[in-house]
Amino acid sequence: MKNTFIKILRILMLLVSLFSGAIGYVIYENTLSEWWIPVGVALMIAAATFPFYKKWSWLTTDDSKILNFLCHLICVGTMSYALFLAGNYWLVDPASTQEEEVVVQKKYVEKHKKTRRVGRRRYVADGVRKEYYMEVTFANGMVKALHVSLSTYNKTRQGATKTLTLQKGFFGLPVITKGL
Repeated sequence: MKNTFIKILRILMLLVSLFSGAIGYVIYENTLSEWWIPVGVALMIAAATFPFYKKWSWLTTDDSKILNFLCHLICVGTMSYALFLAGNYWLVDPASTQEEEVVVQKKYVEKHKKTRRVGRRRYVADGVRKEYYMEVTFANGMVKALHVSLSTYNKTRQGATKTLTLQKGFFGLPVITKGL
């Protein structure tokens, strides 16, 4: 019984870590910051809580320092990454709303092959999925690739300006709230 419970907890922690990383990535796409800022904050939180790495032995069922250390780094790091970005995104200051004109430097489409399952171990091609992006330049010189819908992609021309609504997040990182 205890062995089954530990296996369920391991799978649950893996799913929580993967979900936290995915949520953090999705929120990061609408946050204007360098990639290393939220990653650095997450690593600092994980480093500050390193004395508690021995507490992960209930999950790893091992007293190995390296294994518990890595488990702590991955789990606490991904969760703090997601919490930092989510707190910044959801606790924006409505009084700091500003509109900014950005210049569309480049538009591009990423094509990905789709497959479908037709047998136990057999997959066949099932078309192409397209993702639309615009690379924009802000007034401060920052360049960011933004994921946009097909209608926004078709309406916007390269070299044209686009108005984005920005709000300052809880931790001071600007967040794009409208305009995509």
